[in-house]
Amino acid sequence: MPDKKRKQLSSKKIFMITLIILGVGTIMLVASILFAPRAEPAQEALQPASEPAPGKLSSDSSSVDLSDTVSTAIPPQSRPQSPAAEKPSADTSESRTDKTTAAQEAPASPEADIITIEVKKSETEKESQKPAVTVTPASDGAKLVFVFDDAGHNLNQLKPFLELPFDCVIAVLPALPHSGDAASAAREAGKQVILHQPMQAVNLSTDPGPSAIKPDMHTYEIEALVKKNLAEVGPVSGVNNHEGSLITATQSAIGAVLDVCKEEGIFFLDSRTNAETKAPLAARERGMTIYERDIFLDNTQSREDIIAMINKGLAVADKKGHAIMIGHIWSDGLAAIIEELYPQLLAKGYVFTDLSGLD
Repeated sequence: MPDKKRKQLSSKKIFMITLIILGVGTIMLVASILFAPRAEPAQEALQPASEPAPGKLSSDSSSVDLSDTVSTAIPPQSRPQSPAAEKPSADTSESRTDKTTAAQEAPASPEADIITIEVKKSETEKESQKPAVTVTPASDGAKLVFVFDDAGHNLNQLKPFLELPFDCVIAVLPALPHSGDAASAAREAGKQVILHQPMQAVNLSTDPGPSAIKPDMHTYEIEALVKKNLAEVGPVSGVNNHEGSLITATQSAIGAVLDVCKEEGIFFLDSRTNAETKAPLAARERGMTIYERDIFLDNTQSREDIIAMINKGLAVADKKGHAIMIGHIWSDGLAAIIEELYPQLLAKGYVFTDLSGLD
């Protein structure tokens, strides 16, 4: 009897162990199914064997290194400007327009867009670094007249302009320590001399200097003053205005100046410091022909800006046959820049003359 009970207990134990094993096995199988990692499609994990390395664009025969041009892929509104873009030059605005247009019209490929922009930028920078004149004359024989204002303060500043190897005009201020000496030195150097007559500007706080025409003067006072100044620096070929945006815009006042010029048989050059100048109208009333300034050369002292203004003057000369360009003897380097360009301008067919050469 005891043996029979032991066999029954052993059978129950075996049965229970079997159930436990089956249960654990079932749980492990279910868990392995539920939590096993899913395999991604093989295609998504592959990289094309022919894809170029970062920073390079592959082609059939060569690759272009773009590592230095990555910044040009930044949208224009957030792209940092290069030092060259911050420099003013004659073609800065045009080059920026070209770059924007290229960015809008280029193909969708980022690499192609980078190449297009970088190439244009590189060409623009190379052109902006060239100091040489780039304007080609429309025809040979266009005349260039260089007028240099503000002589009379000293002779040292004047000397480089007197040594220029071509005809030009020296405008001498009156009533200064070296007015007479400057006029004499210019005549001895073979340069044309004119009186640089000071006149009041629209800004009444601006002092035009000694022997200036003021707005409260009567016409006879203006005439007497101009004659006195002519006697100091004469003989001269003509007169132009120093400042004078107020006086040249006052018909009676500028008319009095023209009356003296007509009486003395000399010309008047309007420096056009005011777009509202009445000098042309006053001249027509008197049957006179006057000259008018086309270009101011040295509003800034930058070499690049001065050359850009000379180029603008050449464009004017190409169009109408001559250009009158005004600079100042106190401009550092102005005489040297013009002398440097002189052989190139001669080779292009330009003629250097003074104002009498325009008649």
